[in-house]
Amino acid sequence: MKKFKPYSTPRAITRLLVFSGWCIMAPIYFFLAKLLGYRSLAKIPMQFHRGCCRILPITTSVEGQPTDHQATLYISNHVSYLDIFILGGLVPGCFIAKSEVAGWPVLGKMARLQNTLFFERKGKHAQNQIEVMARHLSRKGNLILFPEGTSTNGTYVVPFKSSLFHAAEVAEDVLIQPITIAYLTHRDQPMDQSTRDYFAWYADMPFASHFFKMAGMGSVHAKLIFHTPLRLADFESRKACADFCQRQISSSLANSLRQVDTDDIIPGILEDTLTEKNPIN
Repeated sequence: MKKFKPYSTPRAITRLLVFSGWCIMAPIYFFLAKLLGYRSLAKIPMQFHRGCCRILPITTSVEGQPTDHQATLYISNHVSYLDIFILGGLVPGCFIAKSEVAGWPVLGKMARLQNTLFFERKGKHAQNQIEVMARHLSRKGNLILFPEGTSTNGTYVVPFKSSLFHAAEVAEDVLIQPITIAYLTHRDQPMDQSTRDYFAWYADMPFASHFFKMAGMGSVHAKLIFHTPLRLADFESRKACADFCQRQISSSLANSLRQVDTDDIIPGILEDTLTEKNPIN
């Protein structure tokens, strides 16, 4: 008996061809805009990510809104490389990624063009990396961080690495805004874990085959929750702040997954959501 495949190979091929073309056009557009003196260069990476969400099977809804304070350390749970496209279309800021990402085909190049900060996992580099983050925040730049240090299957949040919060302590006047990402439905139906695994990328899943199958799936709906911004000074220590954020995001994720059967989730293109709720644009 032939095994059922939830993804379409022709659909995957078509989307990946369009995605590849988009990735080739985006740097050209960026360099032309820079050459011609376009004043809103910071918006181009956001436009790129929104385009990726349109090409790939991603729709979103948003609860709350990103702060417009400069500088902000945005922190989120981490489920998939898709998180980058979704968050990148909503939040103006530079991502912090592990150094291995720099060598990835296509995505590594795009990450470099977006001024992603690539960090080594080894502890001996920790202090230098914190200083780089602090300098960026001191220049009123925003950072987007996944403090779990890994990705999960999308149903839980692992403890945050509090050392990464030190940059918000060194730099002055920095807000920290927790964000929850919850992948809720596929083809407008609640996802079980076997379906979610086509979108969540974790453990030792190979990237190329996972990306291909994901591109051939039907539409996935993700909910983003922007929590109330806070300051590190409101807590007795970095660890206390990290633990609070982790518990808040974990609770929010659990509630979103539990309520998916009864909530009125209205899938919408990312840019439509931004038009109504994002005060930054």
